[in-house]
This record gives sequence, C-alpha cells and structure tokens, in this order.
Amino acid sequence: MKRKIRVIQFGLGEIGANIARALLKNGDRFELIGCVDNSPEKANVDIGEILEPREIYNLQVAESISSLRRRKADVVIHAAGSFLPEAGAQVARLMELGYNVITTAEELFFLRKRDPSLFRRLDTLAKRKRVRLLATGINPGFVMDSLVLMLTAPCVSVSGIRAERMVNLSRRRLALRRKLGVGLTSQEFLERAGSGRFGPIGLTDSAEFVVYYLGIKYDDIRSNLQPVLADHDFNGDDLFVARNHVVGVRHEVVVEKDGREVLNFRLTMRIDASIEYDAVFVEGEPPVNVVINNGIMGDVASVGMILNQIRDFLESPPGYHDMAQVRIPHFAMDRIS
Repeated sequence: MKRKIRVIQFGLGEIGANIARALLKNGDRFELIGCVDNSPEKANVDIGEILEPREIYNLQVAESISSLRRRKADVVIHAAGSFLPEAGAQVARLMELGYNVITTAEELFFLRKRDPSLFRRLDTLAKRKRVRLLATGINPGFVMDSLVLMLTAPCVSVSGIRAERMVNLSRRRLALRRKLGVGLTSQEFLERAGSGRFGPIGLTDSAEFVVYYLGIKYDDIRSNLQPVLADHDFNGDDLFVARNHVVGVRHEVVVEKDGREVLNFRLTMRIDASIEYDAVFVEGEPPVNVVINNGIMGDVASVGMILNQIRDFLESPPGYHDMAQVRIPHFAMDRIS
C-alpha cells in the first residue's frame, strides 16, 4: 500500500479551506500535518473552527511557516494570493526550507514569460534544494491553456485557436465577485483595472503558454478588460446590483502573426449569465471543436486539479515546472466512487 502523502496547507481563504477540507476527507491518501494563515481570527485555532461542518481535528493553525519547519511534509500547497512579488517571495521561502510547493498563484503559472529573471532564480533555487514548484488551477491551469494545448494533439496542422468561457458569477464565491468589481460604477471599475491587480488574473499568461508550446512567434499580443454593466436592477438571492453598475467582466486576449489573428481567448464572467459553457475551437487539419455544457465549476475543480497532481508532481525531477512539463493530469484518488 502506498503511504499517505504528508501535506501542509499554506493559506486558509475560501480556496485554501476547500483544499484543507478535501485533504481531510481523503485521509486514506493524504495526511494534513499543518496549516498556516496569518489572519488574527484564524491563527492559533483548531482547523475545525474554520471549516464547515465544524469538527475538532486537534490541528492548530500556525501564523507562520517557521513554527512548522520541523514537520516533514512531502508538499506545501500554497493558496495565499495571486500576485508577484509577494507570492514569489512566499514560495521561495518555502523552497528554502526544503519544501516542494504547489501554488494557486496565477502570476506564477507561466513565469518563464511573465518574469524570466524570477523564473531562473526559482528554478535554480528548486534544483539546488532538490525540490519542485508548480503553479496550477482551473484558469489558469486547465481550461484555457492545458486543455487547449492537449486538443491540438490530433492535428497535423493548426492555423488558429479560439477559446471561450461563460461563467455565472452568482454561483461563485463572494470574494471572486468582489475581485471582479461586481456592484461598482464603470468609473470605479476602470480606475481599479489600471492597478493590474484587479479582475481575472492570468488570461494573458494562458495565451503565452499556448503560443510558446506551439512554437508561434507572434507579432503582437493584446489584452482588453472591460466591465459588463447591468441594463436593469439585478436582484439575486444574496446580492443587489443597480442599473448601470458592474455585473461582471469581459476579458479578451488576442495574438496576431503576419497581420492575422492566430489566437483569441475570451472570458466572460457575469452574475446574470443565462448559460455557462467552456469551449475550445482549433482551426486545423482536422478541426477540433469541444464545448463543455454548463462549464467547469472552478471553485471545486481548482481543488481537484491540485490534489490529483500531487503524487505525479512529487515524482518529477527538481525544478520549476509548468503544466506542459508534468504528466497528463487525471483523476488520481486511487478509487472511483
């Protein structure tokens, strides 16, 4: 029998808490040996006081990784933010302490292009410490990058790629709605969008990932983020948005080569979406068109993406890895219920 994988959960926001809950639920496969969160209301309490349903696990949440450094974990799951340089510094510290790290930080997804200097430093650090680093999730991580790349496999030629997601935000967590500006005026939205730390993060990284591995030397890449405004007052089960205020976002990334569009990624997330879907269209020989009706529920699926890759990730060579360098992701919980 394979031994349990010993895990430390770093970050207990909604996604981190969902990961911790899944680790505990799959106790025949994983052993959650530590949790870290520096929020005053979470640090130094039993993890069971944070998760639902409430249950005592006799596992106290630490306020820093330093207090857990003597615990021999196989991997740390880092779910404590999206952005560089903070997330980069945190995962570097974890690797310095000798931990393998899987992170949900979107800006670490395709670091080779976003920040080549940091990519080299983290890759060198990981190899020196004989550990591994991977950034993944659903988007970025799967739907509009890894899945897109995989769907080009049966093609003998590819001339263009288009991917679309339509997400109903009324079914997603409150923190995501706030991150996307639901309820703001258009002016407030545009002011925040200029910060670079607002809206969906990582779509351009997904596009860069796909064109890099397809070997496309493009001339131009453009990103356009716009608010979607309500044309009437919206009353949902747990939110109200006034007419002419933000009900969601539309983010488009376009890649051009020789004056022609070779890639178009379009992500729409709004609280009033009447349908949800994920779609990938590969123009090639043969063409490949895939539509996932109802879409993939990202909040749950992000947890699955991480847990299902841990064992194969731990068997990979030391260094920084992206999703094209790991084994084909698949369900890997050792049983099908």
